[in-house]
Amino acid sequence: MDRVIDRLPSPAGLALWLYALAFVVLPALLAWKGFAYVLGIVLFAVGLRPHVDSLVAGRPVHFAFHWRGRTYTRDYHASIPSEDWAVRMLSWAMVLTTMFGLPLIVYVLERQGQAFYLQLETQLPAILATLGEGLETARQQFPGYVPDVEVREGAGWTGLSSLFTQVAGDAVADLKQALKSVFGSALGAVGVLIGDWIKLVIAAIIVGTILGGWTKEAKMHRTIVSRGISHPRLRANALRFGELYQSGISLFMIGYLEVALTLSLLYALAMLVLPLGLSLGAVVFVGLVLGFVTAIPKIGGLGGLAIAFLLMITNIEAGLGWFGYSIVSFGWAADTLIRTALLLAVSKVMGLLEAYNYTPEIVGRKLGLTKMQIIATILIWAIGSGFFGMIWGILISLTFQAAMRLAEEEEAADSAVPAEG
Repeated sequence: MDRVIDRLPSPAGLALWLYALAFVVLPALLAWKGFAYVLGIVLFAVGLRPHVDSLVAGRPVHFAFHWRGRTYTRDYHASIPSEDWAVRMLSWAMVLTTMFGLPLIVYVLERQGQAFYLQLETQLPAILATLGEGLETARQQFPGYVPDVEVREGAGWTGLSSLFTQVAGDAVADLKQALKSVFGSALGAVGVLIGDWIKLVIAAIIVGTILGGWTKEAKMHRTIVSRGISHPRLRANALRFGELYQSGISLFMIGYLEVALTLSLLYALAMLVLPLGLSLGAVVFVGLVLGFVTAIPKIGGLGGLAIAFLLMITNIEAGLGWFGYSIVSFGWAADTLIRTALLLAVSKVMGLLEAYNYTPEIVGRKLGLTKMQIIATILIWAIGSGFFGMIWGILISLTFQAAMRLAEEEEAADSAVPAEG
């Protein structure tokens, strides 16, 4: 009996097993959606914590100015006064960004829709004239297939009389059905967006709470692991593995931010060079939006193309130029297509740079992984499990990266120990 009791785990070891069972194993099996939501929040906070320490420790900032052969320099040390200030700053920044970011995007899209409607009303006579010319050309080329069409200027869409009146009843019925379907889909999409928006706001608040109580949370988890693992070296490796995994998440976040800012800068430069007619504020805003969207692995390139298409195709004013000044025009239709094609080409190039250059190069360099390892991780999980599966695939690959760094540290420590006599 004593031998059986000796083989049972100690109270501390039992606590560790029950901790893993209660907070990891059973939630992952029985409540995956809630577990993934909370785990994602916790991992984001874990990866963000080293940046709080960096803000407190500060970074040297060097300025240099050259004038008439002389160099004037000034060095500063940028830092946050205290950890409490750094946590508050990041927490408020996350909450305000998630709380007002989505409404701001919806507002911009709504304004863009209003501008499109006004431009459509202005260009309606030209659109009808162009359509009438096209139908007339088609009738001349194929008189037996295209009936004669009379276009009465100023009559609105009903100006296309002889052709459209033949199918007016069916067209109106189809339009009503389409509007009903679109309206229903829009309500569903708005409901999903509001639900996701609320989850993001709650997540930002939870992240701020974790960062604010970091010392207590970290001490509790380290105590559970330390008491539950009796072997000294295994205990030290387990704790060090957690630290290295946290470092890997932090480096991945910095890598994504660097990729996004790089793409945003390239977008802005391209939009400044090309005659898209955007104001400086629009260039900065659109550049940041497209840069951060395109930097999202797997779906970012497609999302950037969709946003670029919507932004340009709904701007049907005539004129190609810069900052509101028209330099040349080929007609409102041609100008709209040219602007759309130019920004789509830029967005496609940025998507290719993100997928096969910047993300593998920048993120791989920071994590100590090769380009092929990064590309393989993204493609395997993205194709096999979709976008969110790809995110979890990246988090899983970081366990390999942390294990490799731990093995390198152990090898370095073993080689530093002098051989016995």
